[in-house]
Amino acid sequence: MKSFIILVLIVQCSFSKDLKDILDDGYIRVGVKYDYKPFGFINNDGRLDGFDIDLIKIMMNKLELRVQFIEVNSINKERMLLNDNLDILFAGMIEDKQSNKNIIFTKPYYLDEQVILLNSKNSVNSLKEMNNMHVGSLKGTNYLNNLLKIQPNVITISFSQYPQLTKALSFNNIDAVTAGSTWAKEQVESHQNEFRILSDVICTIRYSIALKKNNENLKEKLNSLFTEITKDNTYEKIYKKWFK
Repeated sequence: MKSFIILVLIVQCSFSKDLKDILDDGYIRVGVKYDYKPFGFINNDGRLDGFDIDLIKIMMNKLELRVQFIEVNSINKERMLLNDNLDILFAGMIEDKQSNKNIIFTKPYYLDEQVILLNSKNSVNSLKEMNNMHVGSLKGTNYLNNLLKIQPNVITISFSQYPQLTKALSFNNIDAVTAGSTWAKEQVESHQNEFRILSDVICTIRYSIALKKNNENLKEKLNSLFTEITKDNTYEKIYKKWFK
């Protein structure tokens, strides 16, 4: 009997929820970052806030679903999704050739550009001038690989959290950071122009919602919801709130 109970618990914990299960349960588990302003962050009132947060709340309201937000980071986010600790990932996910084959993606909900963030005192003005510079980026992304395709003569360093990147740049432990332009602009504003953004753009990046493979019904529903909020201008209102 004891071994049977343990087996049942294991099966229950590893159960992958599809759209029907989520609708029956009345809530969805969403993995988000808490340190990724303006997409997901803890505001001055101690509450989870941001563009991604507003967007998923609006979408799930249309299904009359409660949203259970679960904090993830660049190291554990895919593992938590594949281990069924989450239903979807709303955490700066970018589909590319290196993406995990067990993960599928919705159509993009946000377009961005990959750029270089520098200390304002740095005299470099182009990617070509970045030879031998120490460049930091976030683990679990392809930002460094994208940069190396254009500028192979940099020394790359990975960090596990965004605040570590800005701290390292502030203390000159690295020469530059490569990341999305929206996040980079937020750093320029919040650090009183301590940083600046290089004018050269590395590539265009597209953020999507990530789901576990074979969860096509949920993917189709999310795509449908995104189309709906785009047509009724709800997306535009949320966008203008965060990106003036």
